[in-house]
Amino acid sequence: MELKTRRLTLRPVRLGDEKEIHEYAGDPSITMMFFLPNETFEETVDFVKEHVEEWESPDQLDYEFVIVYDGKIIGGCDCDLGHSEDRSYATLGWIINSKYRNQGFASEAAAALLDFAFTNLSIEKVYAQCDSNNPASFSVMQKIGMTCVNDKGTRTYPRTGKVSGEFTCLITREEWEKGAEK
Repeated sequence: MELKTRRLTLRPVRLGDEKEIHEYAGDPSITMMFFLPNETFEETVDFVKEHVEEWESPDQLDYEFVIVYDGKIIGGCDCDLGHSEDRSYATLGWIINSKYRNQGFASEAAAALLDFAFTNLSIEKVYAQCDSNNPASFSVMQKIGMTCVNDKGTRTYPRTGKVSGEFTCLITREEWEKGAEK
């Protein structure tokens, strides 16, 4: 399965992607991601293996894609049903290699992922969350039509124990369909 946009290809994570994924997932400057940075290359290898297996599972809950631009993996994104017991909603997430930020790639990938979620999965809502100190990610959510439904949340980072504010955004199928009609 591949998702195509004007400039990007989103495709499932696969064995052999480890080095390019680690280039952004191992970046020590990434501090506003729950489970990143990966401190070791082995952590990235384990991540890739886990998600390759997930793509092969008949009970798949997490759709982890790499974002490819001009033949190079520049980031990753996922559509996750694992937070919804009845699979009625998904959560989206994305990360872009720091060398490729501020060029609209996250918004382009997130829009394709949103389209995938509503077109391919039987869900009615999609959520995304970000650290309240991450205006770029919040901007992506707004650009793809999401609305902030909670600006008073908190998150605790498992690796550091740091507590920060959290924004939760939402878009419903109905809102997405209306936006697609425009």
